[in-house]
Amino acid sequence: MQDDTPTRERPAGAARLLTPFISPHPLFRARRATLPWLLWFGMPVGFAVVTLILRLVAPDAYHWFAGDNEFGFGENLTAALFLLSAPPAAWLAMVDGVKQVPWLRLGLALFAVLAVLVAGEEWSWGQHFFGWGTPDWMADVNKQNETNLHNMAERALDQKPRAIAAALILVFGVILPLWRKRGGLAWLDRYPIASWLMPSATLAPAALLVFLPRIFDRIQVWFDVTLPPPFDIPTRHHQEMQETFIAMTVFLYITTLALRAWRWRTGRD
Repeated sequence: MQDDTPTRERPAGAARLLTPFISPHPLFRARRATLPWLLWFGMPVGFAVVTLILRLVAPDAYHWFAGDNEFGFGENLTAALFLLSAPPAAWLAMVDGVKQVPWLRLGLALFAVLAVLVAGEEWSWGQHFFGWGTPDWMADVNKQNETNLHNMAERALDQKPRAIAAALILVFGVILPLWRKRGGLAWLDRYPIASWLMPSATLAPAALLVFLPRIFDRIQVWFDVTLPPPFDIPTRHHQEMQETFIAMTVFLYITTLALRAWRWRTGRD
């Protein structure tokens, strides 16, 4: 007997790649979550403004605030923001809806672990707080004589990850959210998980500032000029600043996702 039941046509091309982002769970319809403006705007913009002011009028304070001082504000803020990103990610991995999507649950759990690892690396696993020495075998290959890995293989564990993070932030933190805010990407509504994961446009200030220090540096290199203060930021310092803005972007993004889930769980969305 011939089966006349209509078969569902398989999606083609890009649509087929997006099928894992389809879920009927109501969690993924919860997208209204806005962080306080002091967080998404005040934190990144305030850090940038204070950095430039201190660079101009108080060089010593600037080195503590945003330079490569291991006890400085910026260095510790970077590590703290990564560490603070871990609990929301771990909590999200246990939320109903996410638990029904294995790849998403695993991704959030791995993100939480990675955030802790990055924070530990930034803090040299507590070396500067507790004052232990660096073993000779590590000091010989660590350019800053610290107990961490990213200064032992700078290109593989520092420069490349930072470049990849910056590229992802440009696409997912600036281009796509602003495009969607202007009415584009309406087709994402057919893929609730992808839509739920999409950053909001409030991520744009922190995401854009990821590139500000790099722009100052590239202008000086490409045109062989020295910018006037406060824009004459040394290469080492612009790298530290970029890491801080990356940490802010990551923290704001994962906190926004957690807020979306919390609003859904408490019936506010």
